[in-house]
Formats: sequence, C-alpha cells, structure tokens
Amino acid sequence: MTRPAGLLCGIDIGSDLVRTVLARMPEAPSGTEEAMGLEVLAVGQAESRNSVQYGEVVRLGGVTEAVRQAVEEVEQAAGVEVGSAFVSVGSRTRRSINSSGAISILTPQHRIAESDVYRAVMAAVPRDGGTAWLRPPYELLHALPQEFWVDDLDSTDNPTGWTGEKIESHVHLVSCPAATLHRLEEAVNGAGIRIERLVAAPLAAGYGVLTGEERQDGVVLLDIGAMTTEIAVFRHGALRHSDLMPSGGRAYTRDLALGLKTSHAHAEQAKRRYGVALAEKVPEDDHFEVHVSGGGYPKQWRRRLLADVLQRRAESDLTKIRDQLGTVLREVPRTMVLTGGGANLDGLSDVTRLVFGAYVESRGPQGLTGRRDLAERPDFGCAMGLCRYGLLHRQRRPATRPRSALSEMGRAIGDSLRRVAGHLRKAQ
Repeated sequence: MTRPAGLLCGIDIGSDLVRTVLARMPEAPSGTEEAMGLEVLAVGQAESRNSVQYGEVVRLGGVTEAVRQAVEEVEQAAGVEVGSAFVSVGSRTRRSINSSGAISILTPQHRIAESDVYRAVMAAVPRDGGTAWLRPPYELLHALPQEFWVDDLDSTDNPTGWTGEKIESHVHLVSCPAATLHRLEEAVNGAGIRIERLVAAPLAAGYGVLTGEERQDGVVLLDIGAMTTEIAVFRHGALRHSDLMPSGGRAYTRDLALGLKTSHAHAEQAKRRYGVALAEKVPEDDHFEVHVSGGGYPKQWRRRLLADVLQRRAESDLTKIRDQLGTVLREVPRTMVLTGGGANLDGLSDVTRLVFGAYVESRGPQGLTGRRDLAERPDFGCAMGLCRYGLLHRQRRPATRPRSALSEMGRAIGDSLRRVAGHLRKAQ
C-alpha cells in the first residue's frame, strides 16, 4: 500500500475501545472554522480488552494490539498506509489550570509583534513550576491562549499589530505525568505508528463536535466514555476549563448489575437494548427479561425499574459536574453538548436538561464530508477532532519536539492568529 501525502489519522485510546478516523486534508486548507471540512476516508475500532483503565495504559501489549487492529481497519478500507497519527490523552492523572502573565513592549513605537505575543504566553507559565501540577513528574502538554489585555484597557484574542506598552496574557495550561505520556507513546509506537502530537481529549472532542459559533458563545461539552467523563468549557473561542470525572458508561452498567442481580455482560446488554435514563419516558406496563446471577431461567423485570437505576446514576454524576463547575466558573454556559459512547443512552439529554436547566444536544462529529453517517456516532467525536486539530498542526509545521511545551505555545499562538484572520476575512 502507498502512503500518500495529506492524510490525517486520529487515534482515540479509550477504556473500552480504540477508535481511529482517517481523513484527507483539503487541497487548499485554511485554519478558519469555515474551512475545516475534512474528507473522512475510513473509520476503525478495536477492543482495548481491559488494557486501559480510566484513560491510563495498564497493559502495554494490549493497547499496542488494539491500535494495530484499528489502524489496519482504516488502512484496508482506504487502501493506504498510515505512518503517523494524532493521539488523545484521556488520563485521569491529567491536570489543568488557568494562569496569567505579563510583559513589557520594548520597541520604540511600542508596536506589538508576533514574538511579543509568544513572550506573553511564555510569561503565563510559572518559571518555578508554580503548582505541583506544573513541576516534575508532570509535563506541560498544552499552553492555550484565552485572551490578551493591552495596557489593561482592551482585550483581544491576538494583539499583533496593536500599539501598547504592556501585554497581559490569560492561558489555559494542561499537564500530565511524563510516565503516562511515555506509556502512550510506547503503545502507539509499538504498533508502527509515529505520534505527531499528543492532544488532551477534551480539546480534541471540542474540535470534533462543536461549531466555532458554539465555542465563541459559550458551551459545556461532556464526552462520556466507558470509565471517564471528559469535561470542557469553551467561551470566546477558547478553552476556559477542562477536567475529568472518573465515571462513565460502566458505572451505569455496574449499577444495573447490582439492581437486577445479574452479570455485567447481561446488564450491559439490557442497558443497550432497553435502557432509558428518564423513567417517565417508559410506560408502566413495559417489561423485559434478563438472566439472573447463578444461571437458571431469565427473570422478568419492569422496564421502569431499569430506567430508575439509570436515572439515579445520571442525576448523581451530572449533579457532581454541575456543582464542580459552579465552584470554578463565574457563569456556567447555558448550552451543553453530550458526545462519546455514553451519549447514546436514550433520555440522558433530558436528565442533563433537568439538572443543568440548559439547552442540551447529543451529537457526533460535525461538518463532515465523506462519511456523513459519523454525525450519528458520538463515540467517534474525539477521534474526528484529533484529525481537525491535526490539520491546524500541519499548517504550522513546527520544527521542535512534538510534545515540547515551547512548541505547543507557538502552535497555540498560531491558533489565535488564524482565528483573527478568519474574523477579518468574514468582515470584508
């Protein structure tokens, strides 16, 4: 098979499945939101087989084999060879914090250059490491600009070309233990794939399922996986908050197994076939059968009981997220998007709407060409977002080490510059 130029591969390493999306870059790519429509060539997936726990690689060989199988699936479907990929970091050990820094403009006319913007972002990273999450054994994964203030008067997402004496930067910093990142690299490299960039899962999911308008106006994104729920809050086009809750679809299944006195496998089957997260949507006289633990004949249960169990779990998890966001944000956006495999649960959007009092949608990847059916597959949202992130990364062509904090700052600044360029083109 050939390895043509212009291919983008996203590998989302989840606790249940490794998912891949293979896409082709547009002939005349642009960093604006309006031109992010990649052509999806193929998708693939393979079971992690308990090799990933809460986003952490616990069995290196198992993850390597899952990556190999998922990549081979897209290679065979598209008839090409994949050599590199963008890979998600969904570890529960990942940490994030908002930081700020300031610099003086030294040029005679106080005209702000791109190098000044770069220095302003660097100033937001504490030199002494600051919090423990920015010191070894943690490694900086992202430094994502939120906004810049010039002379404490005006804010912008890119002050290049402005005139002023001081720039203050506000930046979202994401870090992860170096050992966690190293295990991911080993697992993926073992499958014969070079990692172009490790990307925090909530950031990738935002690229995959959110529109530029939503990220501008304000949105809460919940990416519900098997063992974790990724949390991301976007406003004014930037990531304002990111976190992870160690609970996902398996917690729902575990509750069902206890409530129905059945095995995990039968509980998962019942959840997929009969599950509804809002009890009032289920008629009182609906019943279903499931095998009880210890064998014997299947037992008949009221479907409303199953819905009650699922609703209690949903309300518990969502309430924790709501309360946590309320402590770190001045104002929680009133728009929410659910994605990930857990978002397929019927009625979950309704429970989210009740808990948050917000407008809620469940969805998969947006703005697709090629595999438009992926729009109905929330479980592929992160993998698709990795490809979109990869498009911007390729345009920046960094010459430094892929995971370097300094190179990430340069790439993050490039994102800001492209957002401004897109706004200017729209205004013309």
